[in-house]
Amino acid sequence: MTAIRTAICCLVLLFLPVSLTCAGDIDSHNELSSGQGALDLLLLRDDSISGQWAEVTQIGDNNVTDIAQKGQYNQIFLTQSGYSNVAVAHQSGDYNYAAISQSGAYNQATLVQNGLDNIALINQIGNGNSANIIQNGNGLFGFVAQFGDNHAVEIVQYD
Repeated sequence: MTAIRTAICCLVLLFLPVSLTCAGDIDSHNELSSGQGALDLLLLRDDSISGQWAEVTQIGDNNVTDIAQKGQYNQIFLTQSGYSNVAVAHQSGDYNYAAISQSGAYNQATLVQNGLDNIALINQIGNGNSANIIQNGNGLFGFVAQFGDNHAVEIVQYD
């Protein structure tokens, strides 16, 4: 069941029709307003998981993943395809959720979450992209979607 949820989440991230970067809060309907209207987000947090959960799928050559989790009920879903992509996800605290999807070559993604109930999502399709989300606090939401080559973004959030 978790594999199906991860696949759905990755498909949603891979086929978003807009390129956007945003930080803010989602509403009670899991919708995030953007300049083009509301974007429905499919957040697949599984509240039945106890302890930590990390799921990594890598297809291609020389992809690297570094995951560290401390606390309870933290979840990381990570998918990389292509070659020489690097993904780092560190969580400290409780009830944090992170998802990274990268496709292409030489992409870099870093997620750092410290606190409670934070959500961070990164989707990159292309080559040579860099995305970082750093969250220190509680109830923070960060989302990055980059399509194309050689883009860079960093989101730093504190409460």
